[in-house]
Amino acid sequence: MQELTLTDFEQLIYANALAKRPSEAEQAFNLMEKYNVKPSVRSVNHLMDAYANTNHFEETIATFKRLDELDLKPDIYSYGLLIKAFVSSKRLDDAFIIFEKMKKTSMIPSQPIFANLISGSLKANKVEKAWEIFDSMRLSFHQPDEVSFTLMLHACAKRGEVERALNLFEDMAHYQLYPTDVTFNVLINACAKRPDYYNEAFSLLDQMQEAYGFQPDKITFNTLLTACARKRDLGQARDIFRTMWTDFEKNGSQSLLAPDSQTFTNLFWCYASYIPQGVKEKAVGANNSTEISTQVELLPLEIPNKRNKVVKEAQWLFDQLDKFEVKHTPALLTAYLALHISQKQTGSCIDIYQKKFNKLGVQKDAFTFHHMLQYCYHQKDRGMAWKVWEEYQDFLEARREQEMSGTIIEQKTKEAEQNMLAIKEGWTNAQQQKMAALMANTLARTDDLKNAMSILSSELRRSSAMHPPRLRDMMPFYNKCIQLEDLDTKRELVYICVKDPLRLANSKYKRVN
Repeated sequence: MQELTLTDFEQLIYANALAKRPSEAEQAFNLMEKYNVKPSVRSVNHLMDAYANTNHFEETIATFKRLDELDLKPDIYSYGLLIKAFVSSKRLDDAFIIFEKMKKTSMIPSQPIFANLISGSLKANKVEKAWEIFDSMRLSFHQPDEVSFTLMLHACAKRGEVERALNLFEDMAHYQLYPTDVTFNVLINACAKRPDYYNEAFSLLDQMQEAYGFQPDKITFNTLLTACARKRDLGQARDIFRTMWTDFEKNGSQSLLAPDSQTFTNLFWCYASYIPQGVKEKAVGANNSTEISTQVELLPLEIPNKRNKVVKEAQWLFDQLDKFEVKHTPALLTAYLALHISQKQTGSCIDIYQKKFNKLGVQKDAFTFHHMLQYCYHQKDRGMAWKVWEEYQDFLEARREQEMSGTIIEQKTKEAEQNMLAIKEGWTNAQQQKMAALMANTLARTDDLKNAMSILSSELRRSSAMHPPRLRDMMPFYNKCIQLEDLDTKRELVYICVKDPLRLANSKYKRVN
């Protein structure tokens, strides 16, 4: 029988870990006993990596415990893999417990450990925690690398902290770190969230291409479309879309810029935010040095100058979705609905909401209900508002009924996943409270003060996590109470709201029609 060394087994287990074959890695590990080879910390780490890479959480922990059984001491890589497993399983609190335990052994945490903890914090929407870890790393342990800086740029983008993001970018240059295309995409995304940094986003596009030689990809252009939507620059948005369409026409399925569902979603938001000027104007880009090709006239050169023309062009674009094999998503259809609402196409709004979602087999999410309820508020359509509200409640009930059984570990994972889903679909506690306030204000506009108060009261009773609404957010309701001289309801509204005496003292009577 051929002699196999410890190094041979370590390499074999490592190869299977890279190939994401945990079963084969386990078999190789178990063969060590047959060949009288004592396992090393490295061999155990490779087996942990095999399980961690395939999201086998329980097996990763069990493998870590083997170190003690084999009378081996875990090293920095052992702890790093365990933290990675906890973060991947959305058990961030446990990951930090392991992190603190590791530091007590006098081990210096590695940069990948910090990166995993920062990434997990951002995914859990714990931005302040991410900053705490980042600052701890660079003040006490390591100079941040490109990965860490890019993650913190994500943190800045989440909160629209563009100045902070640009300062981080300067710090990267100071540390002589080379930004990647991902770094630029994240930084452009941060600028795209702020209309006052609109030109800076396109300046970064120039820098990305000319100074560093990176070619913008689909993510870059999709991000720039969000900037155009916030700036109400439909002309530049159309030019960006032409560039993407032209590349698709040229390269077909090999195109790296082929428009996808996110492209059309962002583009429809551009049409939704655009305010027609009433006169013909030539399609021009933003006032910056970046010129985007418009050689192929896939859209008319003239920007639509009336609301009905804006909608007609958007409808034509919607009909092109099949050409690009674009999947109909809740976000895409909600953006399409929102553009009809903002462009005041009242008849089409009802048809899209009641028919098109069902026809295309797309489920409405909380964002859909919110936009439609805003439509009802402006139209004072009480009947439709009740229909939207009831469907919204059915949607929430279905989410709340999702089974949370299983082990404690499984329950924690499911709870974290549900929180992430709430953020993605727009039904966090804060967003539910805004919906209740919007429904109450909508009913108040139609003189239905009794049911408006009932909505607010029932929402507060439903969940202890709900905060009372602020009176400033309920002014349509409050003013309607004054208009209808319903002092009892006005007193009840003030009682259940978070009171703002200064705001209330300075408020003037305002007629609500």
